[in-house]
Amino acid sequence: MYQLNYCSIASSGADLKDLNEILNTAIKRNAVKNITGCLIYHNNYFVQILEGDKQAVLDLYEKIKKDKKHHSVTLLWENSVDSRHFEEWNMAFYQPEENNMKQFVANFMYLATLADRSTGTLLSFWASVRKILDDGMATPLERV
Repeated sequence: MYQLNYCSIASSGADLKDLNEILNTAIKRNAVKNITGCLIYHNNYFVQILEGDKQAVLDLYEKIKKDKKHHSVTLLWENSVDSRHFEEWNMAFYQPEENNMKQFVANFMYLATLADRSTGTLLSFWASVRKILDDGMATPLERV
């Protein structure tokens, strides 16, 4: 099993329709390739972790890097792991109401704090999620 996570910046003009298109494409493509993971979007930033067969994940990442819906795609971490960590996660999109945004971000920050960080990729992913939720920027972590 292989994990990879990256961050990117949404192209200007990205809207709810674009996000739904990304979601629908990902659901279909990932199911066929047996790729699982999690995609977070907030404040114009994406952070995603992918897991599956190494070549399938790397092939998908190459396609993602060429997608015009975002730019500045930055690999944050990749490594081999013993098992999936997002096997039961289904792709979904949730747009909180503006008056619920603070609570939504606080809940997700809490999830990021409690989440499994047993691999470098998971540690990098959840740290990046916390970073974009906190100040809207994702940066690569130094490898230890």
